[in-house]
Amino acid sequence: MIRSHPQSRRALNWPLAGRLSWPALAGAYAIASFALAAVVAYRAPDAFAAMNAVWLLGWGTTTAVAVATAGQWYVHRRFADSDFVRHNEVGGFIIAVVGAVYGVLLGFMTVVAWQHFAGAREDVAQESAATTDAWHTAVGLPLSERVRLRRDMLLYAQAMKGQEWPAMRMRAFDKNADWIVMDAIGTAGGFVPKNFQQSNAQSATLQQLSALHDYRQRRLADNTAGISSFEWIVLLLGAGCIVAFCWVFGLENETVHLLMTSAVAVTVASTLILLFELQYPFRSDLRVPPDDWEAVITHINAMQAGPQPAMRM
Repeated sequence: MIRSHPQSRRALNWPLAGRLSWPALAGAYAIASFALAAVVAYRAPDAFAAMNAVWLLGWGTTTAVAVATAGQWYVHRRFADSDFVRHNEVGGFIIAVVGAVYGVLLGFMTVVAWQHFAGAREDVAQESAATTDAWHTAVGLPLSERVRLRRDMLLYAQAMKGQEWPAMRMRAFDKNADWIVMDAIGTAGGFVPKNFQQSNAQSATLQQLSALHDYRQRRLADNTAGISSFEWIVLLLGAGCIVAFCWVFGLENETVHLLMTSAVAVTVASTLILLFELQYPFRSDLRVPPDDWEAVITHINAMQAGPQPAMRM
């Protein structure tokens, strides 16, 4: 009687065993994805931030599944004589501890990134509100100063929507906006008030312009403050350890085992991609839109077309 080798018996439990079709395809896809990512990161570092979030999610999760399933297939085929089921009890305890530690770290980083994103959105709201308030408080200024300052506020809102928001996707900003703000501050503070009305208007307008300037500086700083390379290395190492732990377990149904490992890989990868999208509030596909500036422009145009003469330039 011819007895089959234990490795052959174990290999038959795998889908499409004996043919390297799906493991070879998964491994080739993973290698090609890593190579493409390396080339893109070297030649165009901002390409991933500019990529559609849904496409990036699909690419990242499929690559993670390919790595996880191909790695599990290789480990179980390479050590086919080992009884992986015997590792389940001890391995389950270890992965529970490691997974909890990594889950806390990943959750903490995601919360911090989300707060950073929400704070940037709040800064934009405050900046646009200060622009509108400066336009309104200029009503008490002398005619020439009022016309010039209100024109500056309209030009500033238009520059934010048309020039600075597209520039921020490339880590830049609109230099002309600096001159507009400085001209407005010089206009509001460059004259001597002749009465209490002008004095109060000058003080209120300068206060709003100062807030506008400060919120703009905070917004530009938010656009360059992301997760450091070292932090990404730590997160990726932890993700690799979590997925690799799934390889040392054993189940009677290898297809179910592959599906469970794939689910872990998808969960971790999708969370990391969400973290990547949130780290730069004005550069990713989930970026803060310039809707507030469109609202400022619409409001100013409505005020100028309204019945109140004081609200016109």
